[in-house]
Amino acid sequence: MLPISIAPASGALPFLSLLLSILTWVIVKWPIHRKPSTPQIQEPEKEPFVKPLPSPHPDDPTSNNPKLYRPFRQGPNFITMGIRKLHWDNWIEMDSHFLRYHDMKAAELKNDSKEHIKYVDNAVTKDACFELNEELVRHLTHRYPKTFRLKGGKVHNSRTREAFAFPAATPDKALATSALLVQDDLVLMMKNDDGEYHLDAAAVCLPGFWRLKEKFRMSLDRLHFEAGVPHYAAKLQKAMNKFMLKLTPDKPVERNNFFIQLDNGLHWSHRMGDQQGTKVASWATANGKGLTIDEIHIRSERQTLRRLPRSGAILFTIRTYFEPVTRLAQEPYIPGRLAEAIRNWNETVSYYKGKSSWDKILMRYLDEQDRLQKEREFVEGTGGEFPY
Repeated sequence: MLPISIAPASGALPFLSLLLSILTWVIVKWPIHRKPSTPQIQEPEKEPFVKPLPSPHPDDPTSNNPKLYRPFRQGPNFITMGIRKLHWDNWIEMDSHFLRYHDMKAAELKNDSKEHIKYVDNAVTKDACFELNEELVRHLTHRYPKTFRLKGGKVHNSRTREAFAFPAATPDKALATSALLVQDDLVLMMKNDDGEYHLDAAAVCLPGFWRLKEKFRMSLDRLHFEAGVPHYAAKLQKAMNKFMLKLTPDKPVERNNFFIQLDNGLHWSHRMGDQQGTKVASWATANGKGLTIDEIHIRSERQTLRRLPRSGAILFTIRTYFEPVTRLAQEPYIPGRLAEAIRNWNETVSYYKGKSSWDKILMRYLDEQDRLQKEREFVEGTGGEFPY
């Protein structure tokens, strides 16, 4: 059956047109037919976080003795992240060892900067490199005005008589300049498309016995698994990943750890392997032949963690405090406290920290120093709150 088309009579068209016009006018103009409009409240844009300016340090910081971090406890060993709130004034610590650290870093960068400076070539990571440099310069020129000043488009260091272009021209210059301004190594963790944080930029000159090229681009989990961090999966992985995701720019934290080292190599431990070699250095490759107590050093790290507000990167500063165990053992309480902490390590922690490579020499020495202190009637106790 063919469809039937029904058209209005020609005389009805003017009437329908008029009716539609009237209805349209009523709908648009007549208030009773209009719903009152809900006013749209414009949410004010959040201002990006700006780190508070630190209080000016009254002295030249390079005249101060290093802090005596002693991050080992008496009693049972507990596996935790060990983080503490960080006061903004104390973000970057400087002391009388500055020139030694600076000169060693400068030599490492001159020898092979590409081994110590790396970044992923994308916009966000490159911006994080510039942001790191900006944050450091802003902090240092306000916290340590007797050492650092910003003038003529350059940041000047009165101790080294260096002047670095500011802002830096390229990401690698931003990282290299930052490395020479402080005693810390610097690592930027960036959140990747897999939802995990990766080591995507760094200036690392004083690592001890790991190479930046071995860790570059690794995720947080892989870094810890490959390093054999004790009980990471069972006790740390979930908490650490949650912490990284929730860390906000206004809540920086710090933590401390320590290791035993078999020599005096601040930038590289030659007893752990060849710095220029290709084999991953570890306690499995350590050479303890002929080791003496005078060679053994305590390597203590103070790490700060903060989220950079513009790029969203998480910045690790890693400051190493490094001294012979023979000097450390002269402090009241310390030999006994360190010996007890080591004896409380379980098998996994002992393996991770290479105990079998140094325990016979070090433990005998610590016990003897502890005995001598007690004979000299030092008061029993811990000698301070953790991590001192």
